[in-house]
Amino acid sequence: MERKLLNSTKKMSRKEAGEKLHNLADSIAEGYVKLKSGENSVDLQPGEQVEFELEVEKEEDGDTSIEIEVEWPETEKTENIEIQ
Repeated sequence: MERKLLNSTKKMSRKEAGEKLHNLADSIAEGYVKLKSGENSVDLQPGEQVEFELEVEKEEDGDTSIEIEVEWPETEKTENIEIQ
């Protein structure tokens, strides 16, 4: 079951949106993301391996959207290695 940790929608210039995406990308690459909206905030630590999904949609109302999803497991799955 999904649980939203943070949700924010805001109109801004294309340049501002690009800057936010750059900042988010840098944070993901560094392995620590802190997001804040109003009084709500969330701290995330993406794993070394993530699933990256990019989707472009032409919506019924004529709008076009780009949706980006970056997903990782909460705990890294590792296999035990036995030396025999």
